[in-house]
Amino acid sequence: MPIRIGVRGSKLALAYAERVCNELSCDTKIEIIKTDGDLFPDTPIHEIGGKGVFCNAIEYALAEGLIDVAVHSLKDMPGDVEHPDLHICAVLERARPYDVLIGNVADNFIIGTSSPRRKAQLEQLYANHHVQIKPIRGNIDTRLAKLDAGEYDAIVLAEAGLDALQIKRDYIRLPIVPAVGQGIIALQTRKDDEKTNAIVSKANHKLTYEQAKLERALLKGIAGDCHTRVAGHATGDNPIKLEAVYYTEN
Repeated sequence: MPIRIGVRGSKLALAYAERVCNELSCDTKIEIIKTDGDLFPDTPIHEIGGKGVFCNAIEYALAEGLIDVAVHSLKDMPGDVEHPDLHICAVLERARPYDVLIGNVADNFIIGTSSPRRKAQLEQLYANHHVQIKPIRGNIDTRLAKLDAGEYDAIVLAEAGLDALQIKRDYIRLPIVPAVGQGIIALQTRKDDEKTNAIVSKANHKLTYEQAKLERALLKGIAGDCHTRVAGHATGDNPIKLEAVYYTEN
């Protein structure tokens, strides 16, 4: 019987799931699960449940035994509350974790992003340009279409997502600190599923896992959620170094 891989139905999520299937040395079957974040693509995340909107439905399916492995973008996983019966069994080697700007930079230009972390850093980075930040939701194709339609002068995307979908666009890599877990694919399993854990753990990239633990410890330590303007990026090995920024409320 194949291992059932639960994942969102977006192009990016399916690309991540395909990578997971290639990493696991067993038969696999992808199960698409709709999350609240997918059902309400135009609603601000904080209005539909916060950071867990892309994870909760998949975690429920995993806990109920409807799937065997949940595939998440680690940056979408809440750091303050974890399901007591589930754990991150493995992570794949980290892709490029940086944020990139696609579009034009000029005075009073409008950037599309709904991330409080990105917004705070962009306002500081482009203070001399009097940048305007305008919320944007949707998958990568949708956001690029809104940019091309002239709704924004520029948008911010994760470089890892562009790489995974092999999207070729000119961009500027931004000198801002990435989100906790950005560029990392997490494989979540039931703690008591010994057979699946034994298989999935073989795909774990140890250094990425240790770096991710440090980043998520930061997130948990400040009870970070979708409103929190925090960023954290761990690099190196022995010692692992953490670069982090945290913006308090004004």
